[in-house]
Amino acid sequence: MRTKAVRTLSLLLSLLLSAPLLGACGESSNSGEEPKTANDISDTVGEIPGVEEKVPEEEPAYDPGIAQKDFGGRDFVIMDRSPDSSGWWVSMDVYAEELSGEPLNDAVYNRNETVNQYFNIRVSPYTIPDGNFVSTLRSSAAANDHIADLAMLTLATSITSAKNALLFDLNAFDAFHPDAPYYTQSILHSTSILHRNYLAVGDMTLVSNEGTWSLMYNKQVAENYGVEGLYDLVREGKWTVDRFYGLVKDIGTDTDGNGKADLNDFFGMLTTGDAYPAFVYALDYKVLDKDENDAVVFCGFTERLSAAAEKILMILDNDRIACHGQLGGDWSVFQKMFEANQSLFYSEVLQCVTRLRSMEVDFGLLPLPKLDEIQEAYHTNIHSWASDALTIPTIVEDPDMSAAVFEYLSFVSMSTLKPEYYEKVLTYKAMRDEDSVEMLDYLLDGRIVDIGYLDDTGGIYSGLVSQLNSGKADLASFFEKREKSAQKQLDKFMASFGE
Repeated sequence: MRTKAVRTLSLLLSLLLSAPLLGACGESSNSGEEPKTANDISDTVGEIPGVEEKVPEEEPAYDPGIAQKDFGGRDFVIMDRSPDSSGWWVSMDVYAEELSGEPLNDAVYNRNETVNQYFNIRVSPYTIPDGNFVSTLRSSAAANDHIADLAMLTLATSITSAKNALLFDLNAFDAFHPDAPYYTQSILHSTSILHRNYLAVGDMTLVSNEGTWSLMYNKQVAENYGVEGLYDLVREGKWTVDRFYGLVKDIGTDTDGNGKADLNDFFGMLTTGDAYPAFVYALDYKVLDKDENDAVVFCGFTERLSAAAEKILMILDNDRIACHGQLGGDWSVFQKMFEANQSLFYSEVLQCVTRLRSMEVDFGLLPLPKLDEIQEAYHTNIHSWASDALTIPTIVEDPDMSAAVFEYLSFVSMSTLKPEYYEKVLTYKAMRDEDSVEMLDYLLDGRIVDIGYLDDTGGIYSGLVSQLNSGKADLASFFEKREKSAQKQLDKFMASFGE
């Protein structure tokens, strides 16, 4: 049986081999010629005398069946966010003005050119600050002004827009293929409401990859402490929070000998305050889940949440184990500390992998640990603001055209953007092996999005994180006090999705 990493590499190879043919999809259907696949190419290799050659069967290329149409060269506008003040969080998946030689930029440009030719359109951006998304969509709807044909919103904004009836249900369009390999199925499932999907995350939404929470480990420090076999623990389903705790509980060191924990010391893990929600979701809890009708319901207090809270506080509430801002500093300080071998682990969003480009010591990538081996999969959350999701606003002029382009953009991104993004992440310092590809798969495939996090329904999410951040593990009484008022807010939330 092939490993997950090998399957991924095979898929990427197949996609890369077929990528040059994408721009000529319409022509090939008219000429009657079948495009070559990875199997066709392998068939041309000479046979070895006396040896029966067995060519492994590859999965057939996915075809979304989107009909080629001519939309007369019109502009196709995608609403997207303008860069934030930090300069780090910028659009990277919607538009590229020209070829620059930078692989990801050129992949976006070529992806758009393929789509432009397929539909005879001109993809162009309409960038506005993230904080203006909802108000812009609302005012445009009121004025019947078709300012965009698609919208790349943040995750939080997508849910807010959906509950304000500003987005179409993607399932209403024949062009939308929810089971397609270029969408993250776990996110489609976790963000659906009454079997309606208002947003999609997948191979086109690269900023959502960047905002995915991850765990990095310093290979030099791991060698110093005799830590090995971490990738195998992940594969075997044995990478649990207890295993993680066992690695970090005794290695914190008062390096400067001043008798107190400070930024000069050595820690088991460096992170930020966002580690509290990251570990909540990694350890198998969500604020809102679904009933049999796909209506969202509160999960409430559970024994597993109680166990998870104890584990989280055991790690994050110990100044010798974790440094997450309680001693001062921010992500930039922690990054420098990790580069200087001041911790075994560093937990941050995936974008920080690329920020470590100048790190001299090798590091590896891991998913956050599970609560226990009973937990079926590794989970990770996506920062609600540092993210994006593709949507179809109700303000669009031609909904069916928007849906067709939506699907084709996502499809072509599978063979253009996804390989370049993997390359972008994995070629930054010591992340070029098959193990790293496999760990990135675990991270991106295991992403979940909790509507209770995006909407903060009833204040449960923010209250829960506040409790943990204050070192309080008695969550049963917290839920008891919030239950009635939170349910009223949830009822109001669900009412907004009525017919």
